[in-house]
Amino acid sequence: MNNNGPQRRMSDMGRPVEKANNSWATIKRLITYWSSSKWKLVLVMICSTAEVGLQLLAPLLIGKSIDECINLAYQEGGSVDFEKLQGTLILLTLVYIGSALCSWIQEYLMAVASLNIVRTIREEMIDKLHTLSIRFYDTKLRGETMSHFTNDVELIRDALGRTVIQLISSAFTLIGTAILMLSLSIEMTIMVCITIPLVILLSKFVMKRTRKYFSEQQQALGNLNGMIEENIVGMKVIKSFGQEEKQTEKFETLNKKLQEAGSSAQIYSGILMPLMRVLDNTSYIIVTIAGSILASRGSITVGIIQSFLLYSKNFQRPVNQIATQFNSVQSAIAGAERIFKLLDEKPEVTDKENAEILENVVGRVVFNDVTFGYEEGKPIVKNISFTAEPGEVIAIVGGTGAGKSTLINLLTRFYDINGGSITIDGKEISNLTQHSLRSALGIVLQEPFLFSETIKFNIGYGKSDASEEEIRQAAETANAYHFTIRLADGFDTVLREQGEDISHGQRQLLTIARAVLVNAPILILDEATSNIDTRTEILIQNAISNLTEGKTCFIIAHRLSTIKNADKILVMENGRIVESGKHEELIQRGGAYHKIYSSQFA
Repeated sequence: MNNNGPQRRMSDMGRPVEKANNSWATIKRLITYWSSSKWKLVLVMICSTAEVGLQLLAPLLIGKSIDECINLAYQEGGSVDFEKLQGTLILLTLVYIGSALCSWIQEYLMAVASLNIVRTIREEMIDKLHTLSIRFYDTKLRGETMSHFTNDVELIRDALGRTVIQLISSAFTLIGTAILMLSLSIEMTIMVCITIPLVILLSKFVMKRTRKYFSEQQQALGNLNGMIEENIVGMKVIKSFGQEEKQTEKFETLNKKLQEAGSSAQIYSGILMPLMRVLDNTSYIIVTIAGSILASRGSITVGIIQSFLLYSKNFQRPVNQIATQFNSVQSAIAGAERIFKLLDEKPEVTDKENAEILENVVGRVVFNDVTFGYEEGKPIVKNISFTAEPGEVIAIVGGTGAGKSTLINLLTRFYDINGGSITIDGKEISNLTQHSLRSALGIVLQEPFLFSETIKFNIGYGKSDASEEEIRQAAETANAYHFTIRLADGFDTVLREQGEDISHGQRQLLTIARAVLVNAPILILDEATSNIDTRTEILIQNAISNLTEGKTCFIIAHRLSTIKNADKILVMENGRIVESGKHEELIQRGGAYHKIYSSQFA
């Protein structure tokens, strides 16, 4: 629609990646989403406490059984009480079953809670996209925006569903294990804790370096998605110009950036687990040696050594889990920051607090000294003034880049003007609600857009309560009825993406039918007859004649044959109106319009 607006910044693909600015702020903001699932979190805490308690009970039972067997068999010369041992084994089995059940309940509750949270985040994102101004879509890669809904959200879901459980369980395990170890032997507890400072320092070292790389990885993935989406949409153009090899090279460059960012992140994060295993085994050896020395002195029993060996694993495991969760935590924080950046985007065009609702529209449109530029200090249209009386057909012509489509962007208030005023029935459009303003406008764009839905849905898109009869009448008025009923399922035919299974002209007729059904008092036709054959152009012209009757109409046209009967023709050059009048009048002047007309019909 916009020939003069900001183009998609392909340079965005290569821009420097922003580092995570404030991880704690991001984490705190994520925590606020737990309010709707707080009772699930409470149940998770209870189950986690029960699971940890049962897990800590097992080493005690094992150690006690070993001591009893040794005492009976060797010290007292008695035999092993197998019934008692059997009872202990049954109790151990119940402990492990109970622990597994608590673990399953935790995972189920967290899965439900995390899915609810990411659903809420997705809903907030789609709401935000519907409130953002058109400039956002003119300057952002679609694939990058789509990656927020897929990759970034999934990272958050994984972190909330798995990492939170492990962090909670690890915290309880650490506390419980420490208490039980201290109750058994202070000396042995100190031996177990020797490697803890090394684990903390190592984790801090890795976390500091992986944060940057995980953020860079997510950014590179968004850029790659953007290019893939662009290639799929523009495949005909790529093939037509034989640019497959060039696009492949470009893809390989972006893919390599993703590989490099991912490799850097994984190299640093991958170092952590092997080193943790070394420290874990070192702690195990220390406990074994220290326990043997203390047992030889009679300070502790063999059963206590066995319990400590199990507790040392229990103690090291949560420490290791917390350290190794930095991978998913850093990825989730990077994804959340990107999502929150989208959610914090401010729309440029907003309704005022006391915005009026545009009602009972007559259709008098006045541009008064309007000036606008997409970039500050670079005006695209300058000092535009004209009046469209109710029921008039205003045609806007001029070369590419003259500012024609920009006028439409301003009338629809996709962009706010920099100077001057635009009024409808004497009311400035900046004082109106956007919804009521656009409800008064019927728009047919140069590039017809159809949804992957039925033809009935596409025609009735602007009027959800339209009856089947109204849809059929709109199709007849727009000359779209006859080709529609020849399709396999008629009005119930489901179109492919953007209506690619029907011709360009047929798609345009359907969008005209959509505008007919809305029956707005002000109509905008943005080069609706471009890029089609002569026969279809006649059908569209007839449909437009039916559509414009009794409405204030703005027509942007390159084919001047379509606007000969316009009430007023505005000729634009370099963002200014250089001529204004009827067709015959402008031809007689021999000015800019005459030159354009002669170039087409010479």
